Amino acid sequence: MKEKSRNQILLSRQSSRIMVIDDEYVLLNAIKKYLMARQFNIITCNSGKEALKKVKKEKIDLLIVDILMCDMDGYEFVNHLKNDSQLGHIPFIFLTAKGMTEDKIKGYERGCKAYLGKPFDPEELVAIIDNILIDEKNIKNINNVKNEIRALRNQINNCELFNTSLNFTTREITILLAVSKGMSNKEIAYNLNISIRNVENYITRLLHKTSSSNRVKLANYKYLSKFKKASDGNRTRE
Repeated sequence: MKEKSRNQILLSRQSSRIMVIDDEYVLLNAIKKYLMARQFNIITCNSGKEALKKVKKEKIDLLIVDILMCDMDGYEFVNHLKNDSQLGHIPFIFLTAKGMTEDKIKGYERGCKAYLGKPFDPEELVAIIDNILIDEKNIKNINNVKNEIRALRNQINNCELFNTSLNFTTREITILLAVSKGMSNKEIAYNLNISIRNVENYITRLLHKTSSSNRVKLANYKYLSKFKKASDGNRTRE
């Protein structure tokens, strides 16, 4: 696996927000100071109930959750997250004095990214956090690319359907694109070397074809630009 660069790690730390939840004040503050010294953005809570309120208001990229808390344990806290469609995706790490194998299995069954028993090496916690944050951002980037490709395909399909069903001519597409850019009839006429009256006739025709009430509505067809190059290679139909 390619080693993560220092810049990548620092960027990930500075652009992410981590919530640490533990009812041991001394340990909670120690973790906060240690992680902030390494340029992490930290929010702390000393109870599960407080954390549930804050996590709904803050944008959190990672949760570090103690299991043995008084008001609600870490498992119960995570169950509340999983039942909320807006919060269930947040990755989390369990910190606990319960280090038996069955406890770890219970934690992993609930989806934790890591399970650290107390006492733990703070540098191990930092390494785990870095891996989780970078992996999560990579997944988000991949999903963003997939969504962009999906949106582009839908746009292309819609454009093909519009162009087929409405039977736009090359000149109509050219004028449609000009209108979508906010060009006036005079500017369009000058660029195409045709009369303003001719432009007005084209726009009237386009309004009728697209069932648009005004030229502002014609801007919705600006995605036809993706096909202009292909259209330019064909014979222009007036």
